[in-house]
Amino acid sequence: MIKLNVWGGAGEHGRSAYLLSGSRYRLLLDCGVKKEGSGEYPLIEPAVVPQLNAVLLSHAHEDHSVAIPLLYKLGYTGEVWTTRETKEQLTTYFRAWRRNMEHAGHALPYDKSDEQRIRYRFLEDETERECWFELLPGVSVIWGRSGHLAGSVWFGLEMQGRRILYSGDYTSESMLLQVDDVADGFRKADLELQSRTWTKPHSVSIGGIQGLSGRNHVTYKRMTRQLEYVKAHALGATGAEGATIGSSASLEWEPEPRRHSPVPTDKHSSADYSYRDERTSENMVTTSLPTVQLDLAIIDAAYGTDRDTQVDKLRQIEQVISRTLGCGGKVLLPMPAVGRGQELILWAQQRFPDVPLIVEEKLVEGMQQLQGASGWLREQTEQMPGSSRSIHRISGFLHGTDWDRVGTEEERLRLLAKYGASLWFIPDGMMQSALARWYYGEWASDANNLVLLTGHAAGGTFAHQLLEMPDRYGICRVEKVRYKVHQGWHDVELMLKRVSARHNVLVHTDYAETERLRQGLLREHLQPESEIDLEIDMLSPGDELIF
Repeated sequence: MIKLNVWGGAGEHGRSAYLLSGSRYRLLLDCGVKKEGSGEYPLIEPAVVPQLNAVLLSHAHEDHSVAIPLLYKLGYTGEVWTTRETKEQLTTYFRAWRRNMEHAGHALPYDKSDEQRIRYRFLEDETERECWFELLPGVSVIWGRSGHLAGSVWFGLEMQGRRILYSGDYTSESMLLQVDDVADGFRKADLELQSRTWTKPHSVSIGGIQGLSGRNHVTYKRMTRQLEYVKAHALGATGAEGATIGSSASLEWEPEPRRHSPVPTDKHSSADYSYRDERTSENMVTTSLPTVQLDLAIIDAAYGTDRDTQVDKLRQIEQVISRTLGCGGKVLLPMPAVGRGQELILWAQQRFPDVPLIVEEKLVEGMQQLQGASGWLREQTEQMPGSSRSIHRISGFLHGTDWDRVGTEEERLRLLAKYGASLWFIPDGMMQSALARWYYGEWASDANNLVLLTGHAAGGTFAHQLLEMPDRYGICRVEKVRYKVHQGWHDVELMLKRVSARHNVLVHTDYAETERLRQGLLREHLQPESEIDLEIDMLSPGDELIF
């Protein structure tokens, strides 16, 4: 028996923190905050904190990370397992959170010394991606790239005979970042583990391919062929028509179709970020990969019932920008320092090659940071026909001369006077900083100008206030079009199909929207033709699930 206690993140946006308690160990998945007001911290049980055996951190964003020092304040002495890239980013996020709270007159519940007491262990030092390793005696972990941020990961765990997926923040549609499919990750980890233990041909049973209790027995020869197939599939080496492994009685393993494939357009074909949606293509391969069986899946569903794909979002963003530029207006695009900002900067440079592009210093530094994280970037593969590797795109931008870099008020004022219709990328997606508000002051008096928000705007932030009451502050337009860095309806649906869990917990959006998504998914999968026996648990902070 294992208990899941939700300290935050389910039924709300922010403060992700999930406690797993077994007979011997307690593990915590993430520990972040909600950015509203003075910050809402997880519902941490102080008596439990000294008993924690490990903390697993999926990525550096505040809503997953910046309450970790509070654990050390409350007596945690263990380690935080994460990636080196995430650890490098944490200093910036901790500093920004401290600065923002102090500027707003709010005290942090921990000291700076608590941040310095964090003891890190790096996943890359322990094992490669998609390979099991022993975190604690009787507790095994795998990890893979989640596509949300350089350094961001998903986790798979096995403890007390139970298998668990924690997706972290997940997307398969990043234009720059690589992602490891969670179902393939479990399969490859199982097969790699089996390959480590085989010493001669014999019959084996494997969990995670057809079940957790050894229900599927296959021969060494067939497992070897399947292992080689999965490795080849992971490298994109299989043919377009797919493949069948083994005899007619064997499991069929065919390549999973990629839902979105970037393709070059006629113009700028070697540097194009256009996407083609292949979900309805007549040439789509039908998959018959066995479903991965789990006991619990905690799944990113931040976009709830939104069914749009990234190609839909990019089209909407392009239309909104084009209308503003056509009126001679300036477009202000507030972005996090590292993340979707760099992706949209490169996209905008390609889509609007003749429009002045101005980028603030911190976003340039974020681009340089990505340049140094090549292992998290997309390679040149069949996913991006005719395009160069992400690292080459970033390098080309940084060495280019067709954009302006600003870092001082003098430079900003000079370029504001120089350019009419133009694109301006600035840091701080929620527009809380003095810099973001200065820019808004320059935009507010012109009805042709646009502030375009592309991510979450937490309640109480200036970005949220502009969306709710734009006329209160100025006459420029304020619009929001998401750029996808999380999962929506179709993404969640696909993950539910590929990992069949006895308990599914959808997280990262408010309770009402989660319930609408749950009802919609259940309604569709209760149809007679559905192949999924679906169960979704509705949880909120403070709730407990025993499985």
